Amino acid sequence: MVDAPLHGLRVLETATGIAGPYAGRLLAMLGADVVKLEPAGGDPARTQPIDDKPVTGTSPLFVHLNAGKRNVAAIEPGWAHVVIDDRVRADLDPDELTDGPKLVSVTAWGIDGPSSGRIADELIVQAQSGFLGFNRDPGDAPLRLPGWPAQYMAGALAAVGAMATVRGDHRHVDVSWLAAFLSSTELAYADALHCERRREPVGAHPPTAFPSGAIPCADGFVAPGSIRAIDWEMQCLFYERPDLIEDPEYTSRQRRVAHIDELWDIIRPWYSARTKREIFQLALDTPWAVGMVMTPTDAVTDPHLDEREFLQPIATPDGEVRGIGTIWRGAGLPVTDLRVSERSADPSPGQDPAGGDRRAPELDLRRLDGLRLIEMTVAWAGPYVGNLLSPLGVDVVKLEAQAPFDGWRALRPYDHGMRPGQEEMVEDNRFFEASGLFNALNRGKRDCVLSLASDEGRDVFLDLVRSADGIVANFSAHVLPSLGLDWATLEQANPGLVVVRMPAFGIDGPYSGAAGYGSIVEAMGGIGHRQGYEREGARISNIYYPDPVAGVHAAVALLAGLHRRDLTGAGCELDLSHQEATWSLHGDALVLASSEGRDVERLGNREPAVPVSGVVATADERWVAVVGPEVCRPIVDGAGTATADALMAAVDAAGGSACEVLDPWTAPAVDPVRSLLEVVDHPVTGPVRHVASPFRLDGSRPATRGPAPLFDQHTDEVLSELAGYDSRRLAALREDEVIGGELPPPATLGYRF
Repeated sequence: MVDAPLHGLRVLETATGIAGPYAGRLLAMLGADVVKLEPAGGDPARTQPIDDKPVTGTSPLFVHLNAGKRNVAAIEPGWAHVVIDDRVRADLDPDELTDGPKLVSVTAWGIDGPSSGRIADELIVQAQSGFLGFNRDPGDAPLRLPGWPAQYMAGALAAVGAMATVRGDHRHVDVSWLAAFLSSTELAYADALHCERRREPVGAHPPTAFPSGAIPCADGFVAPGSIRAIDWEMQCLFYERPDLIEDPEYTSRQRRVAHIDELWDIIRPWYSARTKREIFQLALDTPWAVGMVMTPTDAVTDPHLDEREFLQPIATPDGEVRGIGTIWRGAGLPVTDLRVSERSADPSPGQDPAGGDRRAPELDLRRLDGLRLIEMTVAWAGPYVGNLLSPLGVDVVKLEAQAPFDGWRALRPYDHGMRPGQEEMVEDNRFFEASGLFNALNRGKRDCVLSLASDEGRDVFLDLVRSADGIVANFSAHVLPSLGLDWATLEQANPGLVVVRMPAFGIDGPYSGAAGYGSIVEAMGGIGHRQGYEREGARISNIYYPDPVAGVHAAVALLAGLHRRDLTGAGCELDLSHQEATWSLHGDALVLASSEGRDVERLGNREPAVPVSGVVATADERWVAVVGPEVCRPIVDGAGTATADALMAAVDAAGGSACEVLDPWTAPAVDPVRSLLEVVDHPVTGPVRHVASPFRLDGSRPATRGPAPLFDQHTDEVLSELAGYDSRRLAALREDEVIGGELPPPATLGYRF
C-alpha cells in the first residue's frame, strides 16, 4: 500500500529459521517489499514441528514467519536496500562489502560465532544466558521460557537494525540471539549486577505479590494482579473479606507473605467457582488488574482481538488459515497481501514489470543522530524503546512528573536493594537515584520534569512537541485524550510528529480500558498457557517479559512511522497493543489453532522434534542443558553419575550440544555473557555493570551515552534548548510548580525498610 509506513523499502531475506525471517515479517507487516531467497534445501522452518505432534503440510511456524513475502529463485544485484542474512564470518565476511545493500546479520552467537545456530539451539542460548537459573521453583530444575523467544527478540531487533542502517553510514548491523535474550531479560540481572547479592528463586507464585501466578479456576487459569493497593482492595471485596482491607497484616504486600497458606484457603474456593471470563469481566468493570490465561484456541475466537482485526486470512500452499495480520494499527495498515509462497514460486524483481527498478532507489531519510524522541513512559516497556535507540544516536528526553514519578526509581527486587556500603542512601532521596532497574533502562537519556495537570503545563509540553520527531506513550488508552493531548492536538502542534501509543490492550476494542502489566499480559498473550514444567497447566513468570517484547515492537513502529514521515512529510499515530505484540512471539500457535483446532502442547524444557533435549542434574550438583540426537539418550540417562564437564564432553562427542546452566550471579563472570556487559559510572552509585546494547555496528558495540539521569537533572537544559525558554520563564515555571521539583526522603512517601 502506497501510504503504508515502510512503502518503498526493499528487503532481501536470505536468512532461514526464525530470527531473520521474523525480522522480514515485521518489515513486511509495515509495508516493506520483502523478497525471500530460499536455499536449495528449503528453509528448515517449513517442516519444523512446534510440539510433539508431526507437521502435515507447511509448518504453522513457517506460515507465521513468511506471510506477505515474495519467494524467488534469483534477484538482480543491488535491488534491495538491506539484506537480512544468517551466515557467520566463516561463510560471509561483511568487511568485504563496499557498496550495494546494507547487511543485517542475525545469528545465535554473532557474526564471529562458531555457527549460525539451529532452531533447536534456543535451549542452549537460554541456558548460556544465565536466565534459567533464575526462573525455576526452589529445589527444581531451571526452567526455560517457552517457544523461541531469543530468536524472536533477535528478529525484532534485526528489524530495528535494518531501519537504522539505512539512516546512516554503517554498512553492517550484527545481532545475536544471546545478546537479544540478555537485553529482554535484564530484570533478572539488574539486582545481581547492581546489588551484588543473590536472589533466591520464588517459584510459580511470587510471595511478595501474592495472590500471584497462574491460579486455577473453573475452566482454566487466571493471573490476578496484586501489586497496586487498589488490586488488593478489590480482591478483598470480591472474596467478601472487606475486613482485610484495613488489616495491617494483609494490607502490606511484605506482611502478606506470612499469611499465604491462610490466603490460599480463602481464595481457592472463590476462583474454582468462577470461569476465567467471569473473573476477567471484573477487570473490565472495576480497577482490578487480572488476566485470563488465554489459550490459542481462545484467541482465535476472542471478541477483542476480532474487533481489532488482529487475525487475518493467510493463503498457504495447503489452503487458507488465519494468522496474525499486523501487530500495529495506524496509517496504511494493515497490509493485506498475506500469501505464503512455495519456494521460488514468484517472479524475481527486475524480471517482472511489477517488480520496479532493478536497483534500489535512494531513500531521503534523516540520520538517527538527528532525531529526537520524547518518552512519556514509566517502568520497563516504554523506557526500553529509548534504551535501544539512545546508543544509536537518538536524543531521548524522558518526561517525568513529581507526582507520580517513575515508580521504577523505587522498585527493588528485595529489601532496600542497595549495594553493600550504600545502605545509608535509604534515608534520603538518593534512594530514588540508586535503583538498578531504573538505571539500567534509562541510560543515556535526559530527564525533564513537567506536570501536565494544568493548562500551562500542557502548553509547555506542546512547545516541546514542536521540536520532537517522535513520542512514545506507555499509558492506558484514556490518558492522553483525558489530558487534552489527542492525536488531532499533537498533529496540529507538529504535523510531522510520529506518536506510538502502547496501552496493554490497545487504544480501542472491548478490553482497551482494562489495566494490565507484565504478568497480566503474559496470561493474555500466549506465554502463560505454553510456559512451565510439563506437569503444570499454566505458569506466569516473575520477570514481566511482555514489557521488553512490547518495547522492541514499539521501537520498530517508531522507526517505521519516521520512515513514512521522511518520505511524505506526514506524521502519524500508531497503536501497539502489548497483548498482540506478545502473541506475535507465539503466532505459530495461532496458526495451529486456526488450521487444526487445537492448542500447542507444553514442552517444559524440551525442544520440539529433537530426540534428546532438556535440562539434567549431574553428580557434582550442577545443571546441564542438552540438545542432541538419539545416541545421546544413554549419556543423559546416566547424568546422575557423571560430572557436568564429563557429560558435556560426551554429548559433544556424540554430535549433540550441551552447556552448563548458569544463573544471573555466575553468568556475568564468564563469557559469553561477560563480553555483553558494559560498565557505566553513575554519579550516585558509582561504576555499575549493565547489559550492553544488543547491536554491533560495523564490528563495534555502541557505548552508552551516559548514565541514567537524576530526577530533574536536565529540565532547564531541555526547555531552554528545545522550547527556547529563557531563565526568567524557567524560574516562573518552577515557582508555579509546573516544572522541576525534588523528591523527598523515601520514608515520607511510605517506604520503610
